Amino acid sequence: MVRRLFFVALLVVFVVVSFLTLAAEPARADVNIHLPAGYQIEAVATGLTFPTSVAWDSEGRMYVVEAGYAYGPKEVGPGRVLRIDAEKYEVVLDGLSSPATDVKFYGDDMYVAHRGFLSVLRNGERQDLIQGLPSGDHYTGEIAIDLEEGWIYLGNGTTTNSGVVGDDNFRFGWVSEHPDWRDIPAKTVTLTGVNLSCPDLRTPNPSDRVETGAFVPFGTPTKEGQTIPGQTKASGVVLRTRPNGTETEVYAWGLRNPFGLGFDPSGRLIAVDQGYDDRGVRPVANAPDIIYVVEKDKWYGWPDYSGGIPIDDPRFQSSLPGWPPKPLLANPPEPEEPLMLLPPHTAAMKFDFAPPGFDTAGAMYLAAFGSGDPVTGLAGGETGSRVLRINSDTGEMEIFIQNKNGKPAGRNLTGLNHPVDVKFGPDSCMYIVDFGVFETNGQVPNAVPNTGVIWKVCKQRFGFREVGYGGNIQKGDNPWNPDYEPLKARLQEYLNGLGTKAEWGIFFKDLTSGSTMGIQEDLPVPAASTVKVPVVLYAATLASEGKLSWNEQLTYKAERDWRGGAGSLQFTAKDGDVFTIRELAEKAITESDNIAWKMLERRLGLQNIAEFMRQIGGTHVYPNMQNISTARDMVTYMQATLNFAEKNPEYGQDILHWLSNTIWNTGLNRFITEVEVGHKEGDITGVSNDMGIVYSNHPYLIAIMSKGQGDVELGFEHIGHLSRIVYDYQIEMEIQAGKEPSP
Repeated sequence: MVRRLFFVALLVVFVVVSFLTLAAEPARADVNIHLPAGYQIEAVATGLTFPTSVAWDSEGRMYVVEAGYAYGPKEVGPGRVLRIDAEKYEVVLDGLSSPATDVKFYGDDMYVAHRGFLSVLRNGERQDLIQGLPSGDHYTGEIAIDLEEGWIYLGNGTTTNSGVVGDDNFRFGWVSEHPDWRDIPAKTVTLTGVNLSCPDLRTPNPSDRVETGAFVPFGTPTKEGQTIPGQTKASGVVLRTRPNGTETEVYAWGLRNPFGLGFDPSGRLIAVDQGYDDRGVRPVANAPDIIYVVEKDKWYGWPDYSGGIPIDDPRFQSSLPGWPPKPLLANPPEPEEPLMLLPPHTAAMKFDFAPPGFDTAGAMYLAAFGSGDPVTGLAGGETGSRVLRINSDTGEMEIFIQNKNGKPAGRNLTGLNHPVDVKFGPDSCMYIVDFGVFETNGQVPNAVPNTGVIWKVCKQRFGFREVGYGGNIQKGDNPWNPDYEPLKARLQEYLNGLGTKAEWGIFFKDLTSGSTMGIQEDLPVPAASTVKVPVVLYAATLASEGKLSWNEQLTYKAERDWRGGAGSLQFTAKDGDVFTIRELAEKAITESDNIAWKMLERRLGLQNIAEFMRQIGGTHVYPNMQNISTARDMVTYMQATLNFAEKNPEYGQDILHWLSNTIWNTGLNRFITEVEVGHKEGDITGVSNDMGIVYSNHPYLIAIMSKGQGDVELGFEHIGHLSRIVYDYQIEMEIQAGKEPSP
């Protein structure tokens, strides 16, 4: 299996720079979170201090960024990156500028965003690729990596709320320490000369006032027609650079706080831009958070527009002095239109697009932090403390996860507080980075250390159920013996409409009646990784007969055993490592690991495997020593696996469990979420195959094999549609027979 290698081949961090180890705290089970039906949630990492990001290396190990001192106690210290496992948290990079906001892997390198910096951990050494970025109210956001073109993208927010340094920025704490900080435009801008008056908090006299203009330090007025030179290290931009830090440039500008950044499945660069606040000398009320498609050299409207609408529009009316605001820029570019708008004060953060194993629609899932800023007068979860599900094409949005009372959980930690990141892991589960408890003390924001959590949300796997293993099993007064010729006609009609040169073989067996149906079921097709099922079944059979031990250890030798393609062992195994036969069998099924497969094949003997496959009913077994099979034979092997599990549950249930929990889920169960599907996919160039069992009320075996595919991924999508046709027909027959349909 060679497709989408990024599931298991993202990158490897070979050297860690710190070996401080922290004890992992136990996850809580008494959660008070509302989930859609069919999903389950658990806390997989707790006791974190201001976590902001999650990512995985090529070994599937989890990494979490802790922001460091931001809105909490100064003794929290700088930002850092932790590697997380069940027993401990290990610091792999420390001393980051607070707040640290993101981590991504590319090649062998770990990229980290932290205030003012884009850095990389390369060969054990930290290198700062970009430094000196302006910050203030906002700072660096998320990293996005274009694997095809070799660009690293980074969002950087604005220094102020709406372009002018004011008294609100003193409350954020940075003006007194950095009186020269200001917003810096990415392109040279011409000012209208608008200056705004506010109390001069630099003096003890409360009646002292001062005027400040746009893109200048506090207390500095501007003139009409004055120009402010543009800089690459600018505010409110998306930057991009090469992996070595060269060719750094402004990609897009005029954003306020593009904190979430990433590519959608079609390759568009998506930014989540946080809207204006109703505060300061230039307040803007009811401003939405915005999702943009980001294009090169485009301007997105800040500081005079929100979502393409001038901020003096009545919809943004504020009760504070300073409204309506006058434009700051003279003759600006035409602002870009948004992809969609989100409710004000959502505090939309980071996002990800779901893999088919989690959501077949591939929807966008977005972390909604919720307002936690006392300066805005909002400190609750009115529109946040939840995860949103978004159709980025239609603009439809719904709450996917939130606490049952709709409010942040607080210090009891039995639910969400402030989600800041959503990412899908190598296991196709959703991981929610919960920043933790965020309280206010008067006008002072206070984030509480050690309250951050990583939540894991997975589709529920239905436990293995007893099924009929053949024979004409009739139930009650309604004999079950459907006619599958109409199903065959439906499948053939679908295949006829594809208009491709691919050849297809399909074989179906109903386990209640024993009825079968096929379309070119004896067509020889390269089996690819589907053959791993009979290989593992043979190992389990020998173990059940006492001819080998499930715990027997095999030693890995790269020169002999290394294989590329699917599986994690190609990146993690080292000469001399030992693996039990059970471990290799599990990896061969769940990860389709090619090294595990070949190590088992070496131990068992290819001729012995082939003879076993013939004994259990295979008729097209390794012709001319080629890994070629048929859809009929694949169903035969799946039937043999079920028979074995019935007689030898100690070993057989392992195989059935692995088949139902594989990381590859783009074929038979692509469009079936109602019931459990145990299956094994396989592909090589031009070949898309899947075989397995569907645990409906009347369970059935099915194998769909194909060759001559011009697009292997599209082949798996067709397998998904064909599989759904079969499932729907089975449901129809259940209804006609007077049975309750499958759940």
